[in-house]
Amino acid sequence: MANGVGIYAISVDSVFSHQAFAKELGGLPFDLIGDFERKMVTDYGVRRDDVAGYSGMARRTIFIIDRASVIRWTWVASREQPQPDYDAVVEEAKRVASGA
Repeated sequence: MANGVGIYAISVDSVFSHQAFAKELGGLPFDLIGDFERKMVTDYGVRRDDVAGYSGMARRTIFIIDRASVIRWTWVASREQPQPDYDAVVEEAKRVASGA
């Protein structure tokens, strides 16, 4: 993406699963990164081991990271808010990208 800004999705599913998912949606406007070994979900503290049969799955989370690789904003799914306020995510991403 321009100016070193990008959107990436990370999933613990296989690359083959990612390809099928993207194809099903008609393509994705961002990169989908595979974390099959669950290193990133562990390092970012969003690994879930509380669901039987799904050890190491990721908690749905959004991180906005600035150009210096500092996490500036985080949203984590909860029962009360299983989906983020996408308008708020976009506004925060614009704010961080502008350096504000």
